[in-house]
This record gives sequence, C-alpha cells and structure tokens, in this order.
Amino acid sequence: MRCKNCGSENDDNLYICQNCGSPLYDEDDQPKGADDATMVFGTAQTQGDETGAPTPQQPMNSNEEDEKKKKQQIALIVILSIILVAIIAGTIAIIASSKKDDSLTTSDISTSEVSSETTTEKLTESTTKETTTETTTETTTTTTAAVQYYKVTLNVNDDGGSVSGDGKYELGENATVQAYPIDGYSFDGWYENNKKVSSKETYTFTVTKDVTLKAIFTLDNDESGIDNQEADSFN
Repeated sequence: MRCKNCGSENDDNLYICQNCGSPLYDEDDQPKGADDATMVFGTAQTQGDETGAPTPQQPMNSNEEDEKKKKQQIALIVILSIILVAIIAGTIAIIASSKKDDSLTTSDISTSEVSSETTTEKLTESTTKETTTETTTETTTTTTAAVQYYKVTLNVNDDGGSVSGDGKYELGENATVQAYPIDGYSFDGWYENNKKVSSKETYTFTVTKDVTLKAIFTLDNDESGIDNQEADSFN
C-alpha cells in the first residue's frame, strides 16, 4: 500500500505509514477486519483479529526517532569525553614523570658539583698548607743557616788615639774599622796576629771568623817608627 502523504510503500495489513505515521486508508476505505482491530493513533498499536491474522508491526513516529538519535549522540559524546579524559590524564602523568626525572637529575648534578667543589677546596687547602709548611721549613732552615755572627775586637797600643768599628757582624758582612790618632801621634797600621794587615786609618774587610785587630800609634818625633817586633810587644 503506498502512503498518500509521503509515497512510501507499506504492507497491506498496515493502517499507518511506517515512514511518516499518516493513515493509509480513509475511514470509508478501511481494509477487511479493520473493525475488529483496536487502533491507537498515539502509539500505533493493533491487535490480531479473531481469525488469527498476524498483528501488524508498530511503526516508529518522528518523535521516537529523534529521541533515539539524541540518545546515540549523548552516548557518543560520553565515549568521546571518556577518551579525552584518559588522554589528558596520560599526558599529565607523563609530564609529572618527566619533571620528577628532571628534578632528580638536577639534584644529582647539584650534589656532584657540590662534592666536586668541596673536593677541590680540600685539595687546594691541603696543597696550600703543604706549600706553606714547606716554605716555612725552608725559611727556617735558611734563616738558621744564615744567622751566623762573628766578633770583631779592637785594641790600641797606648793612649795615642782611639778606634771604632768593633762588634758583632754576620757571616759575609763587610766590617769597617776606623783609627783616630790624637795630636802628637800618627797612625802606623792595623795588626792581626802580629802581622800588619793595613796601614790606612780606615780599614774594610769581609767577616768570615772572629777577628782581633790592634791599632798602633807612634809619636811624631819618633823617626824610627815601629817594627813588627815592637808591635808584638803591644799584644
């Protein structure tokens, strides 16, 4: 039976169009047995006739079809939402794990750097202490070896003059002695161990040992002067 409203083909046993829900027959053109059928237009329900004819299928109206589509759309939205939430949760977990690994790596690097700096400082401090100790030891040794003093002693034969320059001198230091004759006397020379070492009033020499020098003064009217034997008598 073709629907007069939408033109869709329907079974001859149907009273309502399966596609649009419009009546297939006018009131005067009802099919045989239609009086025995109970028709509910709101729900499109029919009952079998007394002869046992099959009950016609219930057509689906447009409201039910829209509701079904809405339910399908809602189910699809729920599924997509679940998938999206899972993706977001996975992304967050990966980022959190990456940050944790970066934090651990940074901590390990910082610990390694601190340890390296501490080791370097300790090595530097140890090297400095050793160098300071060695330097101090060398300085002490050098100072101990260098601090050697010798005594220079000066004598005169009589009251003919005075002398200066005696005292303690460091090893290798130059010592200068000076003779000052008084009026009426002349300076004859500096004598060491009865041997004349200089005839100059100012005598400079390098100190390498203890030295005893004697300044010999002679009277100006003594033309003969003084020889070594006479100098020996003054020692």
